[in-house]
Amino acid sequence: MICRLHDHKATQERAERLLAAFRGRILEVGDRSLMLTVSIGGVQIGERNAQIGQVLSRAEANLQSAMGVGGDRVEIYDPAARDRAEEERIQAWVQRLREALANDGFTLYYQPIISLNGEPGETYEAYLRLKGNAGEIVSPATFLPLAIEQGLGPEIDRWVIHRAIAVIAERHAAGKATTLYVKLTPETIAGNDQLGTEIVEAIRRAGVPGERLVLELHEPSVFTHLKAIQGFAQTLHAAGVRLALEHFGTGLNSFQLLQHVDADIIKVDRSYITDLAKNPDNQAKVREFAEKARELGKTCVVHYVQDAASMTILFGIGVDYVEGDFLAAAGPAMNYDFG
Repeated sequence: MICRLHDHKATQERAERLLAAFRGRILEVGDRSLMLTVSIGGVQIGERNAQIGQVLSRAEANLQSAMGVGGDRVEIYDPAARDRAEEERIQAWVQRLREALANDGFTLYYQPIISLNGEPGETYEAYLRLKGNAGEIVSPATFLPLAIEQGLGPEIDRWVIHRAIAVIAERHAAGKATTLYVKLTPETIAGNDQLGTEIVEAIRRAGVPGERLVLELHEPSVFTHLKAIQGFAQTLHAAGVRLALEHFGTGLNSFQLLQHVDADIIKVDRSYITDLAKNPDNQAKVREFAEKARELGKTCVVHYVQDAASMTILFGIGVDYVEGDFLAAAGPAMNYDFG
């Protein structure tokens, strides 16, 4: 049987109707009665498998398989099944993320950023996490790329920013001068020309100093949305909010970018920190970044510090702040002793 213009669902339904038409019927053969069932093997034909030999061979294999497990069943091969399964997986994640946005299903983890110059107050970087259904915590590597691909990045960014402002206000009310670094994608800024005003208003409603919030922008992506980011920076700076360029040093001329985007802080890319103690070239580059930042009146932050040897070198180089698992891993509580 050839069913024209049938998608997989229609083909499956036709086959199930055939099964039902025979199931339970009694065939009289002489003085004997036989119960009838049908086994159906099929193939969904598309661009990937339009050759007659392939179609017949796959249909025969499916038929034998259906018969082999007792009959009265359908087995239809569909080359697009994987694509449908992937689409279903994506839609399930989108639904889960939308529910998280609506029902406070996200949370923040905090990693201390430590001053090497003895600056007062406490500074943390906020990292997004998703609350799992069984109470587990889901890393953003699991869901964030898909969220961005499906257009949920701006909504998630706004949730993180507003949550961070609320946390800063809670700490402020408790007498804690807490600064939070928060990542923000340039695409979110470009897609919402009122975002800067929204953030400023949220800070004013919270009654906290604007400098307690630092928004981190991904340096390699900034040039793509330069005009929008320039206006965004101007709005935020008027309220005291600071901007940081993370992954600094990955562009052709990162310091030239500072002529176009008035960032207050540079965060050196982790590629310069890996095996820092064994790599004189990277040591020289980080020193150059720190010295140039000092000349420009910028703050230099080094993250991903993993060992004591790197810490010793960074003390000598003269960077302003350091962050990394060697000092403290990110966690749900702000309990680092900055004393």
